Amino acid sequence: MKILIIGAGRMGIRHAQGIKNVDKLVSAIVADIKAESLQNAKQQINDPRFDYCLLENIKEQDFDICIIAATAAGRTDLLQVAQKLRCKNILVEKPLGQSMTQVNELESYVVENGLSCFVNLNMRLYDSFIKLKSDLQTLPQLQGNKTITVNTGSLGIGANGIHYLDLLYFLLDADKAVLVAAEVDEQLIPSGRGPQFGDFGGWAVMKFYKNEIFLGKALLSMSATSTVFGSWEIVAPHGRIYFNEVEERRVDTFRKEDSQMPINRYFSDYLPPVESKIVSPFLGDLTAKWVIGLLNGESLLPRIGESVKVHQLLFDWLGKSKTHNNIFPIT
Repeated sequence: MKILIIGAGRMGIRHAQGIKNVDKLVSAIVADIKAESLQNAKQQINDPRFDYCLLENIKEQDFDICIIAATAAGRTDLLQVAQKLRCKNILVEKPLGQSMTQVNELESYVVENGLSCFVNLNMRLYDSFIKLKSDLQTLPQLQGNKTITVNTGSLGIGANGIHYLDLLYFLLDADKAVLVAAEVDEQLIPSGRGPQFGDFGGWAVMKFYKNEIFLGKALLSMSATSTVFGSWEIVAPHGRIYFNEVEERRVDTFRKEDSQMPINRYFSDYLPPVESKIVSPFLGDLTAKWVIGLLNGESLLPRIGESVKVHQLLFDWLGKSKTHNNIFPIT
């Protein structure tokens, strides 16, 4: 198996560190537009199977997988590079663009050229969240409409908010979401990638559906003025699940399964809280998990077409900004 990684920054290095552990990896090339980025990547990856090359100097050849880990602008141009190099499967970092127009253009290019292209919305690969989704679908206390609240700090709507929106779709098994109300903070969150980039905070309320049937609502607050890493809380008809990735903790509080108490008898027949561990894996390991899935004929990450609805929800929210319009400096 031969892999191309476009982008030698932090995310590209994480992808490389993950695929190092894939047994069937034969060789890989890391490409970037900056020689100093390639030198840094070479030191951190430290694997003889990897070569490093300026993007403009890559020789035409075949690759099994291309991972596009460059910044969000110009993704269609990089897809053209991957197509020219005959990459069989392509993974693109989120978000797919800095506007909904760019996302739609990218999807159109993929469809018109018949590319096999996935989006790295990888929270749905966490074993902890796969189990959580199963619990939400099967435990009797959790059947019915749900309310999910997230209260956190400057993680960024573009950087992490899109992961959260995709996770909401995944956990609820929804196929549609409607933004009910939202605001975007006026203070921009600075980016470590440079002054040309930035991210946003704000709050949003949204409703989720499947086959036009209401599943639940989510209330998200992602403050631009707080450094707190917050928590999630899922309230169902007869149970509550709290979790926090940093604390690595999940707490379930459920009513007895055979309780006959009416809905107005709140907290009656509830069992003691049960705590379990929630694990946030190394992001490179998730890349390896996706690659191994491909080798086994599995599509573990959403294709670009599937992710359009998530990006639409993202840009509907960002569209409430009073300081930016249409194009947002997210990456």
